[in-house]
Amino acid sequence: MQPFTVSWEPHGRFGTMFQVNFDISTALTADTKKSFDMALAALEAPLAEWREAPLPHFTLLEKTDDLLALTEMAGDIVDAFARVIVLGTGGSSLGAQVLAQIHGWGTPSGQLKGPQLIFADNLDATTLAQLLAPERLAQTGFLVVSKSGETAETMIQLCCVLPALEAARLEPSRHIFGISGTGDVVLRRLAHKYGLRLLDHEADIGGRFAVLSNVGLLPALLAGCDIEAIRCGARENVAALFKNGASEHAAAQGAALQYAHMQAGRMISVLMPYADRLDRLTFWFRQLWAESLGKGGGGSLPANALGPVDQHSQVQLYLDGPDDKLFTLISHTTCGSGPKVPASFGADPGLAFMVERTIGDLVDAEARATRDTLVAHGRPVRHMQLPDTNEAVMGALLMHFMLETIMAAALMGIDAFDQPAVEEGKKKAKQYMLDMAT
Repeated sequence: MQPFTVSWEPHGRFGTMFQVNFDISTALTADTKKSFDMALAALEAPLAEWREAPLPHFTLLEKTDDLLALTEMAGDIVDAFARVIVLGTGGSSLGAQVLAQIHGWGTPSGQLKGPQLIFADNLDATTLAQLLAPERLAQTGFLVVSKSGETAETMIQLCCVLPALEAARLEPSRHIFGISGTGDVVLRRLAHKYGLRLLDHEADIGGRFAVLSNVGLLPALLAGCDIEAIRCGARENVAALFKNGASEHAAAQGAALQYAHMQAGRMISVLMPYADRLDRLTFWFRQLWAESLGKGGGGSLPANALGPVDQHSQVQLYLDGPDDKLFTLISHTTCGSGPKVPASFGADPGLAFMVERTIGDLVDAEARATRDTLVAHGRPVRHMQLPDTNEAVMGALLMHFMLETIMAAALMGIDAFDQPAVEEGKKKAKQYMLDMAT
């Protein structure tokens, strides 16, 4: 299989070329090769349809008229606040967290540029109460994100933020910004009442696929990212698919591979990158894959891990447990990077192998060792080798997984973009809240 190469003519500050290597040779097994070949051939039909009538997820990447408004809003937020709390859950937050890590480390709140970003994506009474402590509210902005404009978790957070600001004698219209679908929805009504600034959510793109819209790009700007480069990497990935066809594109190969392993009974898909800056990518992928494909009794379970730390918590199961998983390992160039161990530690025989080696050297060695050991144990492993984790690469990688998911859904004969089973739980939760009042 050919590596996926992204290139474009130099343009502005991000003209570049990079190659992402996708090696599936150790993921094709005797029980999947035939299914893989058939699935890859079957993808040419939906690909032909998308060439004629591109999905909005593809045409979004050509847009530029939405960038000015979100750039202006980001500028106003950066100028005014040392801390920004993002109120949104699921797709309204996870993709933004991926982009916020590009220039950061560890969790999204640890990014090195822009105001401190805090993603209050999991509703929790204690956490929200701490975030709304009055002594920090004057330096805090809020970004509220909901496509429906009525997400219960996000709306209850907003209904607590508004009185907290007023109690601190702060004007909500100066502290709260948002992204919402249009129409007569709760978030729009509150925005009208309190004078809040809102951007329109892309009407034809659901939350878990919205990372390359203002939902992901506005927080990315707050974190100091080049959003044009993010879209450019994604756009060139789609262009490569349409130009080269399914058989020569990594996302189509990935979809066929995932489908073939599901057919063979491997119903768990493990995504394990070796970089803190890719940690939130695994959580974003987990929702994308589960909510898009878990329908009608089908789908596979997305499991996220992070190397090297999860070598100590998961790899024993991966190596010596059941053969029911497909593994995707992601690494990037780390050799020679990071702090180096001084020669003075060489006197201790237990440390001698580390002398004059960097942190990046050990990360690289452990990533290769995990891959090779899994393969030696007969486990199917796909390896993605990234040249970097910059904006263009991340844009291409995010689009890769969206394409892979959309094409896997096509192979399964399902709609990747709805989530009918989730709605039942939402309705019950609302009813239980109403019951508490009686």
